Formats: sequence, structure tokens, C-alpha cells
Amino acid sequence: MIEIVEVKVEQEANRLKSKYIESLKTPIDGFWQNVEVASSKCYEVLYNGKVAGHFCVNSCKTLVQFYVSKEYYMNEEEIFKYIITSDIVEKAGVSTKEPEFMSLCLDYQKNITVDSYLFTDNEKVRYELNSFSKLSFRLAQGQDIDEIKNKCDPAFKGYYEKLIDNEQLFVLYDNDNLLGIGEFRIIKEHGEKYGDIGMHVVEKYRGNGIGTYINVKLKEHCYSKNLIPMVCCDVKNIISKKTLEKSGFIANHRIILCEF
Repeated sequence: MIEIVEVKVEQEANRLKSKYIESLKTPIDGFWQNVEVASSKCYEVLYNGKVAGHFCVNSCKTLVQFYVSKEYYMNEEEIFKYIITSDIVEKAGVSTKEPEFMSLCLDYQKNITVDSYLFTDNEKVRYELNSFSKLSFRLAQGQDIDEIKNKCDPAFKGYYEKLIDNEQLFVLYDNDNLLGIGEFRIIKEHGEKYGDIGMHVVEKYRGNGIGTYINVKLKEHCYSKNLIPMVCCDVKNIISKKTLEKSGFIANHRIILCEF
């Protein structure tokens, strides 16, 4: 008999989520792990009264993590089918870095779409911007906040301030003009060997190679800390994909959405 029990103790839920991620060869993606998975509800699966594994579901009823221990591999399909036919789950978001989870999704999917490209660095490239007079790429400081908020994507209250406090936000200036920003975080899993990066270019300066320049600078920052850079982008954002490829990244993995 299969039973589903919500893990209500946050510390235990986080432990299960992190342990699963650690079992993969590499992290999936910083945003996916720290936002989609981290904010999801976690459930334990009981098979004949014993813990067989766990799974996580976000607020959109999307299955974002699925794990069954080796002792219950023979019951894996039965457990998976039970979960996706319950009222808890309507679809799944799975990366190509998760072969067991993805294989089950493929078996039962009725429709598949690619959600995101997952990139790893393929080439350490040098890239210079020659069309600007005096460039400064540095860690953001408190006095940069107003300029960032006025020219970059809106964010929830305290977001940029927290990044600055943690030395996770860079700014690129040409003299006194803000051209763009770059975000950097160390991924906690896998021995903190990976750096998750992202960038935003001020709208009026787009199309001048600034995004590529920021990406390269963020990569250099990762390598200076002996970290492997990782990044992702939405599958619909073709411009971002081309910019990342120009920066030396390759999209060798995907996050897939499967409807059941």
C-alpha cells in the first residue's frame, strides 16, 4: 500500500531536497534549486508502512523532484503513477540531468515542452568592449541602489540590497552611466564548487555586446574563486541564448515540462 505524508518540518524537507541534488553528477541550476525546488512542498512516500522515497511539488502542482531509494526500485513505476494520478500533481518539471526521473516522465507524458536551457562553460574566451570610453566592472555598493532600481528589472523589496550585502552583485559603468549588472552566487551543493551567474543590460544599451562582456567578467570571477560557472535562460529568450554562446557557454542540458 502507498501512502503520502507531507514533510512539515522545514529542516527535514530541506535535508531531503539537498540530499537528492547531491546525488546528481552536477547541480541542476541555481534558480531552479533555490527557488522552484526550495519553495516547493515536500512529501515522503510510504510503501507498506516504510519510507520508500520523497517528492516535491510547487504551488502550480508541478512535480519538481522525485526520488525512490534503491530498495524500492522495483516499485518505482507504481509509486510514480500513484503520485501523478493524485490530486497533488498535474505536470512535472524535470532536467535532463535527472535520468531516472526523466525516464518516468517520458513514459507517462501526454505533452512535452522545453522550458529552459542549462549551460556549462565550454571555452574561456576574452571579450573586450571598445565602443565605450571608460569601463568599470566592480562589486555593487550601497550608493548604486537607486541607479540599479531605476534602470534594471524590478525586484521584490530588499532583493538588490541583500545581493550587495552578500557581495553577489556587480555593476558595469561607462564613466557615470550604468550599462548593466551581473549576479553571482555560490551553489551550496556539490562541495560549493559551482558558481551560478546571471546578468541584465540596461535597455538603451542593448545590442552593443555588453551582455557578453558581463558574462565573461562573471566567468572570470568564478574562476578566480576556483568555481565552475553555470547559467540558464528561458527557451524563448533567443537573444540571451546567443549571448551566452558568444560568451563561451554551451546549452548541453534542458529543463522539460511534461503534462500528464
